[in-house]
Amino acid sequence: MIALAVAALLSAGPAPGRPFKYAYKSKYAQVDFSWSSEAAAVPALVKRFHAELRKQKADTIAGGKQESSFRPGIGWESSTKITTSGESPRLLSLSRTYWAFTGGAHGNGRTTGLLWDRKLRKEISFASLFSSQSGYGRVLRAPYCQALDRERVKRRGGDGKLNNGIGEFDSCPKFLDLAFIPADSDRDGRFDRIHLIAPPYLAGPYAEGDYDIALPVTAPLIQLMKSQYRLSFEAQRQ
Repeated sequence: MIALAVAALLSAGPAPGRPFKYAYKSKYAQVDFSWSSEAAAVPALVKRFHAELRKQKADTIAGGKQESSFRPGIGWESSTKITTSGESPRLLSLSRTYWAFTGGAHGNGRTTGLLWDRKLRKEISFASLFSSQSGYGRVLRAPYCQALDRERVKRRGGDGKLNNGIGEFDSCPKFLDLAFIPADSDRDGRFDRIHLIAPPYLAGPYAEGDYDIALPVTAPLIQLMKSQYRLSFEAQRQ
């Protein structure tokens, strides 16, 4: 029993820290910044996020003051929200949503992923999970493009047609332009979904918002991974 308990402790991730939330508001600027308890358990990430918060606040205030000098009453706003999409003993997957208003017709934002390797103690790219850093495209490309088109049809009236009139809004985006975020939907310590997220203007017009396409993790995808990462993922039935 003691041996089993020790093994469980060794395989578990670090204990969660305290989630962080910051809010600032003045006549020139409004700033929000937060991160999850799982992110707070990684000192290197906490240091990094505090530095980013300081820069985001300074830039937003400076821009707001300049904006207010020729458009009284109009300031700048910025918001960063970092949430946990899933974790395994080896990997922590974070989703980072950034939004900013800088005096234009509307605000703009983007969601990106942050994948932290606890053993290496550093951020790694999604591509670095694989033996060939471009090989995963052979498994994910066709399912992604098909799922994206189905979602586009829904958002554009469900008439079975695309033809939005702007070529890039009907084509399938390059993978280099997307955020790849592994997710653990049932919170069992293994990733079962990959979210591919296209920001506004990439897969559709601004009014259509982000396109967040979640694809199931499959056995062929896991086979393409480096051996040290395979146990962090679980294949889903097709």
